[in-house]
Amino acid sequence: YKFSDPKRFDVVVFPVADGSYYIKRVIGLPGEKVQILPDGTILINDKALDEHYGKETIWDPGIAAQPFYLGKDEYFVLGDNRNNSEDSRYANIGNVKRDYIIGKAWFRFSGLGSFGTIK
Repeated sequence: YKFSDPKRFDVVVFPVADGSYYIKRVIGLPGEKVQILPDGTILINDKALDEHYGKETIWDPGIAAQPFYLGKDEYFVLGDNRNNSEDSRYANIGNVKRDYIIGKAWFRFSGLGSFGTIK
C-alpha cells in the first residue's frame, strides 16, 4: 500500500498490542458511517452492504450496534469467521488507522496441501 490505499474487501495485515499480527477484511472506509443491525446486516452509509465473505450471520455487533463515523484515516475490519473473530467490533481492536496497515494478504498456507490465493 505504498502507492494506494486499502479498498473495501481487501484482506489486510496489521499489528495488535500483544505483538502479533491480525489478518482481517476491510469493510468500512475512511469517512463512512458504519453500523451492524441486530439481524447481522452491515450498513455502510445507511445502505446494506452486499458482501458474501462472512461465513455466518453476525451474532454480536459489538460497538458497531450503534452507528458511528470512521475518521479520515480509519478502516473498519471484520474477520471472515465473524462469530469467532476479534475485529473492529471490539474496543481492544477498534478501527484500524491507515498507518498501522502494513500490507495486503494475498496468499494463504494452512498445512499440507492447503494453500492458495486469498479472494
